[in-house]
Amino acid sequence: MARFSLKAFSLWLAAVACLPLGSVANAEPLQWVTVGDPANTADTAPAGFGAVAASFQIMKYEFTNQLYTEFLNSIAATDTYSLYNANMGSNARGGITQSGAAGSYSYSAKANMGDKPVNYVSWFDAARVSNWYQNGATPSSSTETGT
Repeated sequence: MARFSLKAFSLWLAAVACLPLGSVANAEPLQWVTVGDPANTADTAPAGFGAVAASFQIMKYEFTNQLYTEFLNSIAATDTYSLYNANMGSNARGGITQSGAAGSYSYSAKANMGDKPVNYVSWFDAARVSNWYQNGATPSSSTETGT
């Protein structure tokens, strides 16, 4: 399995940036900050980076193992979409364990890892988390539809 990368994290943030503001029924409130300065020009060294076309909001803090665990426990008892990556449990940088069998999986954050950023998520995993939040963050909330 691929390791977490800055590119993957950027995609994760892009997907999570689509989440609604404020609290969701069963999920921890997310805090947001505005990235402003629309029409900010790109840096010259290295060229092409840093431009901001429009203001947008992004999470103030990183998405943690605890938040991802709550998501998994809500919708991944069978883990149909492989939202849990085995590296989360076996790699030192992973912070989540999976127990049980398909249909009754449960998840928990490793000791001292709950408040650390989640690793080993794909862009598709991030999009599903975003959809789940947008759709109410409950066990019956869709992970497949959202904006």
